[in-house]
This record gives sequence, structure tokens and C-alpha cells, in this order.
Amino acid sequence: MVDVKYVINDDFPGSLEVYVHQIGRIGRAGAKGTVYTFFTAAIAIFAKELISILEEARQKVILKLASMGRGEPPPPSS
Repeated sequence: MVDVKYVINDDFPGSLEVYVHQIGRIGRAGAKGTVYTFFTAAIAIFAKELISILEEARQKVILKLASMGRGEPPPPSS
């Protein structure tokens, strides 16, 4: 695929390594894009490590994911 700007992940893979590999395809050769991932409590075990990866890459960590990473219930939806 060429010139992909947005990716929507509705099914998180079984490991963060696979996830990072998949989303990394959007930013090849200096290209920029946005990835949206449906991240539920069922896969919250990946939250803390995913937050570290996002912070290292200087990416935004949304409040709900940050709460999951701390083991807290997510804040209410607005």
C-alpha cells in the first residue's frame, strides 16, 4: 500500500511486537499518519508497555489508556 494516512485497528494482535510492526508501516520513509486502535479492558495487560513505547516515540497518550496503564478504571466518557 502506498500513501496510507489513517489506520483503524479493531482487533489488537496477540503481542505488542506485532502491533508496533503493523502500525510502523504507516510512517515509513518519513511519511506521517494516524493510527486509531480500539483498546479494551480485555487487552489492558498491554497498556503499561504500550504507554512506554508511545512516550518514547513522543506520541500522545490519551487519558483512558493512561488510566488503564495505572490499573485504574477508565474515566467516564464525556
